Amino acid sequence: MFASSAKTAFESIFFGLLHTFSEKEVCKTEKLSFLLDSLSKIIWGPALLVLVLGAGAFLTAATGFFPIRKAGAVIRNTLGRIFKSKSAFAATATALGATVGTGNIIGVASAIALGGPGAVFWMWVGAFFGMMLKFAEAALAVKYRGGAMKYIEKAFGGKFFAAVWCICCVLASFGGGNMVQSNAAGAVFYKFFGISPLAIGMILAVLTALVLFGGAKTVIRTSSYLVPFMAAIYVAGCFGVLFICREGLLSALESIFASAFEPISIGGGISGILVSEALRVGIAKGTFTHEAGMGSASLAHAESGEKNPLLQGCWGIVEVFIDTIFVCTLTALVILSSGGKFTENSAADAFSAIFGMGGRIFLCVSMFLFALAAIIGWAFYGEKALENITKSKISTNLYRFFFCSAIIFGSAAKLPLIWSITDIFNGLMVFPNLAAIILLSPEVIKITKGK
Repeated sequence: MFASSAKTAFESIFFGLLHTFSEKEVCKTEKLSFLLDSLSKIIWGPALLVLVLGAGAFLTAATGFFPIRKAGAVIRNTLGRIFKSKSAFAATATALGATVGTGNIIGVASAIALGGPGAVFWMWVGAFFGMMLKFAEAALAVKYRGGAMKYIEKAFGGKFFAAVWCICCVLASFGGGNMVQSNAAGAVFYKFFGISPLAIGMILAVLTALVLFGGAKTVIRTSSYLVPFMAAIYVAGCFGVLFICREGLLSALESIFASAFEPISIGGGISGILVSEALRVGIAKGTFTHEAGMGSASLAHAESGEKNPLLQGCWGIVEVFIDTIFVCTLTALVILSSGGKFTENSAADAFSAIFGMGGRIFLCVSMFLFALAAIIGWAFYGEKALENITKSKISTNLYRFFFCSAIIFGSAAKLPLIWSITDIFNGLMVFPNLAAIILLSPEVIKITKGK
């Protein structure tokens, strides 16, 4: 199954690239952007969509719909034990900081702009099945005391695919975990107050450097305080907008379900839901926000002092729920109920229109904190992945320098280009990670049974 899916995916990428380079009408100055966008759409084509949804559905069914069947136990073992298991919460906060980034604001707005309100439905679907994928990543990270590279190595009986995943993780840390975040924060400050994006990028870079050079413990400790604070502020603001726009809530929900199954036409007049732009964008952007299937959060969970894989796995379920089912849904409802145009700035426009200057300040602060938390979390991921390959402190220090420099560069770069790079490396991380999880699925099933 996986060999066939991988073969189909890589054939699509190869022939897609040939087609891209043969397009003579594309200007040379636009070729790179066009190439990356085409490659992104090829990678996040039917093969990967089926793999992500299929792997999640398989694990969910194989464990007897564990997230639903054991919902009470999941809550008791996570939120109910925050003060009893501080290290588990701190590791989860680091993972949440990396996931609950600007993607929960601008990523949702972008998904709606590209795929319509129906993209939100597919974000929900991806998140529901993604809960068990994140459970598996967190549980296996504790079981093998290491990030995704450890259980990938175990699954394949060698280090090749683990090294491939690490390389993709390092590269992804510069995209969605870095430049997308600083770009989004810089753009909103410029939009509302005319502040140079480069200035915002420099501030983010300095703060990130201060945390990074403090080591892993500083990263985790910072996240454990920053993440709950920023999430509480943003959620409160969203509820404020939704209360004022409460008359538009019903129509907002209706639009999500009404446009979720609208297929797009392909060659010969054929149409199908698997090539729906709402589905493709919803799953891709959803994966960018909750990261289930990528394996990145496993690097944070591996740092937990928790010894029981089952308990740490439950935190993985909670992560996806908070990130997508809760926070992303709030953003989507704010956009859809406020009645504005569907653009990448929809959320910013909604807060500005409802609260005026207060809304602008609120969103700028939220975007800055979200960006900072995500950048810190992904810098930690990138370091861990690089250390697994090089085993060198010199390379780690070089990584920190280039990573912080990329924050400044990304703050003023063109966003569409960065999004394409992000989707490419996020997608490439999925293949080896999901293959390993399914190969180790008997162990995951045993863990859910307390064995």
